[in-house]
Amino acid sequence: MKKNIRSERGITLTVLVITVVVLSILSFTIIINMKTRSNISKLSQLKSDISTLEEKVSNFYNKYGEIPADIEYTNTSSLEPIMNNKEKTSESKFYVIDLQAMKGISLNYGRDYENVKNTNTQKANEYTDIYVINNITHNIFYIKGISTEENEIYYTNYKEPKDIPII
Repeated sequence: MKKNIRSERGITLTVLVITVVVLSILSFTIIINMKTRSNISKLSQLKSDISTLEEKVSNFYNKYGEIPADIEYTNTSSLEPIMNNKEKTSESKFYVIDLQAMKGISLNYGRDYENVKNTNTQKANEYTDIYVINNITHNIFYIKGISTEENEIYYTNYKEPKDIPII
């Protein structure tokens, strides 16, 4: 009888510790991957929004000869690093994109437009969850930006500005 009890020892402490360590490593890896996927998803949504807006704005401009925007937005200091040379000139202005002017548009970001649409420039400058367009280049920017794990902030679908020759 004593021999039977000794042969059925159960799980040793070493096996238990190894199991806990392996489970901890797996949990940590899964958490890190989820954060990375979340950042990639946010950036993809921003790029999708910008692409949709570029298409809709282009169609609107071709049809009416003007950009769909009335309210000037002057709080653009966060965009300075990604502005090209034309966007930094004194003639350059940024306007809140009029989402109502473009039918059938669905965006992931830009929820503050509902608060901005019936205001003036001073009130509009208080909001950041909006899309703005440059009157010269027609480049579109998301004022709030999307942060990544590498502490980079994306405001549009490119990271580095492309200077345009001034003619």
